[in-house]
Amino acid sequence: MNDFKNKVKEKIKQYSNEQYLDGYIKNEFLTDDGDADIYLNINNKDELFDSRTTGNQLDLCKDVYEFIEEKTSMLENDVQISLHIIGKKISQKDQELVKHILKEHYAVELYKKHKEYKSYKSKIISLFLVGFISVLCYLLLYLFTNFEFFLEVFGFVFSFALWEAFDLLLYDFSNVKYEREAITQNLLIDVVFEGDEKFKMI
Repeated sequence: MNDFKNKVKEKIKQYSNEQYLDGYIKNEFLTDDGDADIYLNINNKDELFDSRTTGNQLDLCKDVYEFIEEKTSMLENDVQISLHIIGKKISQKDQELVKHILKEHYAVELYKKHKEYKSYKSKIISLFLVGFISVLCYLLLYLFTNFEFFLEVFGFVFSFALWEAFDLLLYDFSNVKYEREAITQNLLIDVVFEGDEKFKMI
């Protein structure tokens, strides 16, 4: 039992460090110029398009987006990515359609995430303003009056506003900012269609 626990600790130490992750990313994704390649293998175009959608609402399969996001989540947001779609029977028209839909999808996602970003930013600024005004009122009351009740009220408002502002700034706002950058990275993906001949095992 103790031997197994030691093995568990050893593997955690071996694989839960940045050096291992950096090596994995370098071997799996990165090119000599620091960009990244992702390879998506398909048998035909039916694996790309969502059969339930049509016309101007034509969309890619959710599996495609999930595949892209799973792979890109391991990369830093400042890395240029090329998505290589490998397979046959993809016409030039369908290739352009895939590129358009992919960019359109992430443009909409970026718009929604940016709205969320601005909302958090507005909340943080408002809370800091409330905190600043509250502490100013507290100091004025403390220096020139003896209103204990109002001192407590403004002291509470000041503490609450600043606590909430810092909490939003450190957690929610930082996460949304990172997610916005990740979506923008996916929006800028360069899509390349290639035949499967050179990827076949010899």
